[in-house]
Amino acid sequence: MNFDLTEEQNEIAELAARILDDHIDIEVLRKTEETQDWFDRELWEKFVSSGLIGATIKEDVGGAGLDILALVCLLRAQGQHVAPIPLLPTLVSAMTVDKFGTDDKRESLLPEIVNGSKLLTFASQEFLNDHFMEPVTSYENGLITGTKIVVEYANHADSVLVTAIDGDEPVVCIVDLKDPNITMRATDSTRGEPLWELSFEKTAADKIGGRESVYWLFQILLVSLCAVQLGVTETALKMTASYTSEREQFGRPLATFQAVTQRLADQFINVGGIRLTTFSAAWRLSVDIDALEDILIAKWWASERATEIAHATQHCHGGMGVSKDYPLYRYTLWNKHITTSLGAGTQTLRSLGSFLASN
Repeated sequence: MNFDLTEEQNEIAELAARILDDHIDIEVLRKTEETQDWFDRELWEKFVSSGLIGATIKEDVGGAGLDILALVCLLRAQGQHVAPIPLLPTLVSAMTVDKFGTDDKRESLLPEIVNGSKLLTFASQEFLNDHFMEPVTSYENGLITGTKIVVEYANHADSVLVTAIDGDEPVVCIVDLKDPNITMRATDSTRGEPLWELSFEKTAADKIGGRESVYWLFQILLVSLCAVQLGVTETALKMTASYTSEREQFGRPLATFQAVTQRLADQFINVGGIRLTTFSAAWRLSVDIDALEDILIAKWWASERATEIAHATQHCHGGMGVSKDYPLYRYTLWNKHITTSLGAGTQTLRSLGSFLASN
């Protein structure tokens, strides 16, 4: 069996890494974080001009037609550099429209996503509702009513995908964010990113798909979060290995102390587990095999084990780990944000248990 990435997937990963390596440094991140946008537009334009935004969108609407594994490669690279751009919400939303939208909707919207003239995001989470497939937000006669929370880049996006309930069937709809029947309220995430609460009051919406589209959106969102977390934890561990090899205590490098070595060895295994489960789940989803069990296992690793990685890398850095002049603290904050997104470890285990029991 061959577990290697294809030539196209490797090229996508290498191109994204090269752009991010050339652009991202502490000063760029600090400058972007100081704004209210949390959006590095210069970097986004580089992703657009290089064709990366259209990499996973079908060729008939201007994309490259690559699969979910290419998406994982892109998001992993973003996580490795903690780059503040709307990559996950835009690509996941665009891929959902590409897969389930009508030809008219695809042809009118997706070319503008590929060329960077429009942005997409999604609104799927609701207050005190952990059941993704059972939204409270209602869709009736072309109108949506309800409230969604933890929406990324709603202030920049042109349209938003919204999960709702149509009778007794969950559906995915698309809503124009310029509609006056939407109320937006700003909040902040653990990593300092502006998030938005969106309230819809009989807001016009176009239905994209039914239960199958909601189920697919849930799976690809979880895989995408795992991919970003993989990049975050890989770089945090690499940074810690380098630091403990150079930082001396009692006349020798920290890495020569057995306790430090053993603790980081455990995190090496944890990062490997996140990598294995993420790519395994993404592959199953990419070839249309029911992947939810594998995806929930991957999300547990990207939550529970990622938390262990955050603790260990912080502790091995000592006080340096929380300094804003040193990059590690950003990775810890991203780690925490992703850990709790769409269910932390315990909630993910409950979801996995329910899935296994129902099958």
